[in-house]
Amino acid sequence: MTKIAREPLAAWALVWFTGLAWSADASETSCIPAVSYLPLDAAVVGTDSNGLAALGAYERISPDGRFVLRSFSGRRLGEVSLMELPSGPGGRIRAYRTPLRNEAFPVQGSWRYLVDVDGRHFRLRDVLASEAGAQPLFQGGMRGFYAAASELDADGAPDPSLVWIRSMSWPQGDRSGQGTGPLQVRTIAVRDDGRNADLVSDTGPQFICGSRRAVDGGVYTLPMISVDGREFSAIPINPKVGQPSMRVYGLSSGTPGADHGCSLSMDLRASPGKAVFAFPGRASGMLAYTDNASVFFVDRRSLLQDQVFRIDDERSQVLASAFPGFTRDGRIVFAASWRDCSVEGVCQSQAGYVVADPYQNADYRQQVQRLGLPQEKVCITHADVLRERRIFASERGLAP
Repeated sequence: MTKIAREPLAAWALVWFTGLAWSADASETSCIPAVSYLPLDAAVVGTDSNGLAALGAYERISPDGRFVLRSFSGRRLGEVSLMELPSGPGGRIRAYRTPLRNEAFPVQGSWRYLVDVDGRHFRLRDVLASEAGAQPLFQGGMRGFYAAASELDADGAPDPSLVWIRSMSWPQGDRSGQGTGPLQVRTIAVRDDGRNADLVSDTGPQFICGSRRAVDGGVYTLPMISVDGREFSAIPINPKVGQPSMRVYGLSSGTPGADHGCSLSMDLRASPGKAVFAFPGRASGMLAYTDNASVFFVDRRSLLQDQVFRIDDERSQVLASAFPGFTRDGRIVFAASWRDCSVEGVCQSQAGYVVADPYQNADYRQQVQRLGLPQEKVCITHADVLRERRIFASERGLAP
């Protein structure tokens, strides 16, 4: 616990790993391991400059933790690949090519669509079935590098019969200006019958947070929209008040042609990497981020907001390579490299994915108990993981 100081590929490829997040003798009601390590096979995904299995970058995690969308996958897998993690012991990771380009992103919350940087939306199941041959359904929303999107839930959708997607990005200028700038959002509505999808409404790009210019200035970096599209996190680069720090803002619904209002809800008083949101509906409303190649999480309850908790490293030299992601059941998943060392002191370098249960973090548990706060859950169970996989497969029309 730390105080915040203010070439053609076969239809699919298989990647074996030994660090499963399940144990063969575990019952569904037992806890998953506090931290699990899932190494990739360099023979399938290629190697990086250090000879380790290539991790890619900008890796995004599906709501059930089953899929990882990763950019910069290398010549063996193309620019963007989908990695499918297994559901049980002895499983395999499947690798799929996609028609997407680097910095593509999923529509968070549902993963109904995968979005290319030119705004083309692909159905997830079509990409899994046809890989690089998948065809887009429609084009819309924010475009360019550093974009992100979320599907609005029923409470935030003006017409629940349509699919509403809010996306966020910077205005695109020359590459030297990418990564920093005034923020824009765009909300589109899609009519989707499960086979065809058509864009039926588009607010167009809308600048946000105009009312906060006197405090934050007008230039932000490292924004990330929340899973439900109602909040975002970002760092104001040249704030008029205070120092640059990662902050969380509520985002009003906005109207076509009008500026979206923003309301400050949290200030981490630190400047880490992108801060990503847990799924709504939990009391804590956690955030997670990467800083100095380590992953931290924050419980947003008022008594805990000034403390951050580091994901415990059960391996040595664990170095996170990208910002993490939350699953719907609360797991934190991120790409990393690490060293596996035997009791004899023989070490092997690995690269792959780390799966952590924040509820089993010793420092976090201690603080929750010390402050007398209700404990949301003792741990994430195998049953939780399997349930989310079944739900997601049903929602997206996939085999379990």
